[in-house]
Amino acid sequence: MRLLRYGSALLALLTAMSLLIATPAVAAGPTVRGGDRVYSSSGGSCAIGFNAHGGGTQRYGLLPGGCGGAVTTWYADSALTVPIGTTAASSFPGGGWALIQYNATVNAPGEISVGGAGYPITGAASPVVGGRVCLATPASGTRCGTVTAVNLTVNVGSGAYSGVFAANLCVESGTAPGTPSFSGSAGVGVLIGSSGNCVTGGTSYHLPVVRALNSFGLSLV
Repeated sequence: MRLLRYGSALLALLTAMSLLIATPAVAAGPTVRGGDRVYSSSGGSCAIGFNAHGGGTQRYGLLPGGCGGAVTTWYADSALTVPIGTTAASSFPGGGWALIQYNATVNAPGEISVGGAGYPITGAASPVVGGRVCLATPASGTRCGTVTAVNLTVNVGSGAYSGVFAANLCVESGTAPGTPSFSGSAGVGVLIGSSGNCVTGGTSYHLPVVRALNSFGLSLV
């Protein structure tokens, strides 16, 4: 009886081990934060503004509308080998937002990339003239300034964005459209363009993220 009991236990252990060996590991997907540059199958490149959700497990990335266009596949790398999702919605010209629906394997935390590390964003705020706003930049990490105007219409590229806010915040070379602007731990907007430079001074233009969230019925992750 004792041998039978031990034999049954050994059989169960061997069966469990064989299942572990036979079950392939699920590969971890890429991590995509606000500020990370992404690449489209149509040849474009923008930065993710912020990650968002609609209350369920599905995650989305917010982009300026000029980045979205028609249904497009997006990748985490310029060689287009690591797909992260497809364009789910786009409005441009006008309100100017696009939405990437992430693949299920993508890790999309409530963070933006600042200086190569994740910086937590816990909510969204509307821009107010005189309010402080910062921009995550590829060279210096962050640059900060103040909001100088709201509810502007700005022509960028092939169309116009409405509801834009401006800040006395210069934009470094290499900063992609879509780069997130923030104040403390609150997301405020995404970059669509700029004038001037960081030597003599510049102005940057941003889409308010609160308008995008309300339009799509989403919240920041």
